[in-house]
Amino acid sequence: MPAAIVLSHDEQLRRLADGCPEAVPRAVVAGDPCLDQLRAGLPFRAAYRRALGLLPGQRLVVVSSTWGRDSVLGTPGADVLRRALAELPADEFRVLAAVHPNAWYGHGAWQIRHWLAPLTESGMLLPAPESETWKAALCAADFLIGDHGSLTMYGAALGIPCVLGAFHDSAVARDSPMDRLGRLLPRLSRAVPLLPQLLHAARTQPDDPALAVLRQSVSSAPGESARRLRRLFYTWLKLPEPAHPAATRAIPVPSPGPAAPRLPHLPAAFVTATVDEADDDAAPGGGGTVRIRRFPASAQRAQSRHLADAHLAADPDDPDPRWPRSADVLLVPAERGPLPDEVSGSSLARRFPGCGLVAVEEAGHGCTALFGDGARLHARWAARPAWASFAVAASAAYAWVRSGAVPPRPGTRARLTVRAGDHPEAGLVEFTVR
Repeated sequence: MPAAIVLSHDEQLRRLADGCPEAVPRAVVAGDPCLDQLRAGLPFRAAYRRALGLLPGQRLVVVSSTWGRDSVLGTPGADVLRRALAELPADEFRVLAAVHPNAWYGHGAWQIRHWLAPLTESGMLLPAPESETWKAALCAADFLIGDHGSLTMYGAALGIPCVLGAFHDSAVARDSPMDRLGRLLPRLSRAVPLLPQLLHAARTQPDDPALAVLRQSVSSAPGESARRLRRLFYTWLKLPEPAHPAATRAIPVPSPGPAAPRLPHLPAAFVTATVDEADDDAAPGGGGTVRIRRFPASAQRAQSRHLADAHLAADPDDPDPRWPRSADVLLVPAERGPLPDEVSGSSLARRFPGCGLVAVEEAGHGCTALFGDGARLHARWAARPAWASFAVAASAAYAWVRSGAVPPRPGTRARLTVRAGDHPEAGLVEFTVR
């Protein structure tokens, strides 16, 4: 028999009494130290978000996976991670995979990173299992996609909008808090786009009375676990407790871990663009508004509804021939591109006859868009938000010209408001056709 059986809630004590009454004298209800630590970390949300590399206005989706075949990471659950990257606009969302240590150590760190390399190369964050980054990520999260692992329960307890990407009903005790969680949270649907499911959870779960009751079932001694556990330990040791009060340790700010390989070329992206004509309220720049959403090309599958009428932007030197050969927009970074005065775009147009525009980066300012007929459109960020890049300016130029609003004739000038989907901060691009 153990010297003590530590429980987090009085409800567990009642279940222990039903199943093994002989163990009740050894039971100690001490609360949940992990939940106490998570709640103590909430005031530092902004610091954790900065450390995780989130830009202002970006939303963090944590995808948690316990271990085993029925987890999010199990077959065919790994598609949940790919789907999150594929369907959520890259400038508005970041995705972080919190994988259970048992999966890391069962398969090996090299194998996990190898399996998930295509996703980390598309921008997914993958914290090391020995770190406490998953705790910081929960404090920083806007949404959670989980399974029957404890991290999903912690997310629900913190009030994070949750959707179940997998759930093994037979693996949890009947009528336990986890069992009730599995009945209350929505299951991820393959028939409905991911983002509306997350937004529906965000609208409905904060005021759900059943979830409010469930949140109270994680710990019956909130904020007291450090005090109760220290008292228990010193009682065992037959020593007096220290005079200072027991306190919950703060969650460390994440430090850079093993980084995903940084590719030397720009990642290919499918880009949707909605162009609106000039409107005094909607387009303070006076030239209209284009709303851009970019999605990693390598994470997509055929017949993706969210990519209707998308154009493909790619690096001409990408070694995967699928992308430059099919690209509508070719992106040439400043360090590899020729100066705009020395190129008309015809050489790349001959190599990739399907492209409609070649964009050469101008460091810090935007790009020069080169058309096959020799026309040049200079795109300069007059107001540059954190998410802005020359690739976004290039796609905005392509969409704006394609809409017919700015014919590529010398002397044409325009000011265009650019938005990254529903990101609250807009940018302003000045176009000059030379």
